[in-house]
Amino acid sequence: MPPRDPRLRPYRLAMWILYFGVIVVVGALLLTSIVRDLRGRPRQPAPTGAIPTRAALRTCLADLELLYRDQNQRAWALGTDFDGPDPLATWTAWAPRWLQRVDDLSDRCRLDVTTRGEEFLEERTEMAAARDAMLALHRVYNAQVLRFANEEGDLARAAAEAMAHARRAVRANH
Repeated sequence: MPPRDPRLRPYRLAMWILYFGVIVVVGALLLTSIVRDLRGRPRQPAPTGAIPTRAALRTCLADLELLYRDQNQRAWALGTDFDGPDPLATWTAWAPRWLQRVDDLSDRCRLDVTTRGEEFLEERTEMAAARDAMLALHRVYNAQVLRFANEEGDLARAAAEAMAHARRAVRANH
């Protein structure tokens, strides 16, 4: 290997600095993106007023039950939505909206306010525990969906595409 020209040393040094600078910037952008995604959207400040009536508390419980049912129905019905190029797109589009609805319910019903003397504190604490259990279940559902998409997504897409071809063939012949 011929010796390196000493006159080009400043240029080589500049290129190495540029090279490592680009790596650091890309790494910082990637890390920032990951942290921002894990944090989620910023929540609005919780309302300051207490839940005024037992009827409002019942409404909060009904909304919590509706969210619970919606999540379970969506998870169990996931297999019926495998059409299109991304068969799990319905879940990935639905999940952030569902999480936002849970956050809105938490704020509206003051599930995270644990100040002594607050009205209906015990009931709201129990609903907060139910919400937390529901969110833990959601994380597991989401992990399963993502794992399935990564491991078996090609099979799901192939099956959806084969079904689409079969539908077109049957319709074309009639």
